[in-house]
Amino acid sequence: MSLALSTLKLGVGLLAHWEAHKAKKVGLDYGYPLLSSLPERQITLMGFSLGARVAYYIMRGWPKTVDPRLKDIILLSGAVRRQADKQWSLHVENITGKLVNIYNEDDLVLAYVFKVPSLNRSPCGIKPIKEFHPRIENLNATHLIGSVEHSYKAYLPHLELLPGSEAGLESSLQSPALGG
Repeated sequence: MSLALSTLKLGVGLLAHWEAHKAKKVGLDYGYPLLSSLPERQITLMGFSLGARVAYYIMRGWPKTVDPRLKDIILLSGAVRRQADKQWSLHVENITGKLVNIYNEDDLVLAYVFKVPSLNRSPCGIKPIKEFHPRIENLNATHLIGSVEHSYKAYLPHLELLPGSEAGLESSLQSPALGG
């Protein structure tokens, strides 16, 4: 039984590592060429789980001096390591707005599955990003999500209620819950 469980954990870890590698490649290699072809003057990216990893790598690879259209990055339950070696403060300079990390401390998928390939380092989807920068916001949504559910649908009804969520979420400025 123990051998089967160890084999399952190894398999899940390898799969998660492979998926994380693909998310990095998509963000760095395809993000800017795809998004720069859009006619919009401002672009806000919202990514959930590995999609948050794609959004991080799009922000990281975005050429600020060439195209200042990337406004806000919103990470929901992000599968991105939160340590300073990710150079969050450096890469947030590639956007004109804010980087908003919305996390759920009770997300079991990120707490266990993500930690295996990340050498037991916590992702930003369950804890705050460790770096301080005036344009990086960490919002704890654990009390709003109220479960261990790993689903973007669990976040969506609450986005405009989060304090500070006006970063890229224009509708929240009109929300009566925020006094707008």
